[in-house]
Amino acid sequence: MFLYTPHFRACARRVASAYIILDIVMPLLTQFQSFYISPFGESHVCDDLNLFLRSHRIVNVEKRLIDGERGTGWLFLVEYGAELKPSGASSPRIDYREVLTEQEYAMFEQLRNVRKAISEKQGVPVYTVFTNEQLAAMVKKPPTELKDIQALPGVGEVKVKQYGETFLNVFKNNSPGKQNETAK
Repeated sequence: MFLYTPHFRACARRVASAYIILDIVMPLLTQFQSFYISPFGESHVCDDLNLFLRSHRIVNVEKRLIDGERGTGWLFLVEYGAELKPSGASSPRIDYREVLTEQEYAMFEQLRNVRKAISEKQGVPVYTVFTNEQLAAMVKKPPTELKDIQALPGVGEVKVKQYGETFLNVFKNNSPGKQNETAK
């Protein structure tokens, strides 16, 4: 006879509500982890399971009531994806003041200000407009046409249609010929 203790029921509810099955196909290596939760067991097992579920990309969770040599309890088989890229490996932060010349950095700051204004107006994060890396690439090789912006890594047709003209105008307004005309 299997006894449902209040602790066990609460733990089972928390675990059942903690996992999400992903419908997104990602480059994952599928791995498995099992957890055994006894109605008479220690509460830290539930906490361990919940922590595991929160910290991994869960593909599937199977729950089975078993009666085995360890007693009666729930066996959770968690299928999860281990990303090909380690989670702690992020790209190093770049100080663009060191990478760009003084003039390039001034243009970079102008582009960042334009990007910030666009992102605030549209209510989107700044990196969705252009990343710092993309802005620095524009500064290093100033675009003269929209196709130059679209040639940047990670920039597609939609981004060029949305923001291309605005950023091209910044370069046109700051071209050496244009600056000489305003100085006269």
